[in-house]
Amino acid sequence: MKGLNNWLENRVKTLEEELKKSKVDFVWFTKILLACMTNFCENCKSLEKKVHYLVKTVDKLTNGKSNFENVLAF
Repeated sequence: MKGLNNWLENRVKTLEEELKKSKVDFVWFTKILLACMTNFCENCKSLEKKVHYLVKTVDKLTNGKSNFENVLAF
């Protein structure tokens, strides 16, 4: 049981790090998207897709972190 608990704790830490990185990427892409929308650049559609992908990724990581925390609580 201790091994599983250690593994879960390490996994939660990894997910937290990924979440932090995703949040930084999300902010960065959002700023670029806003700049592109202001300038009406051709890259906006590509950046919109990336932002949408990042939003989904952050949501999945957040849900995964919550699930792991629930498992650790038992």
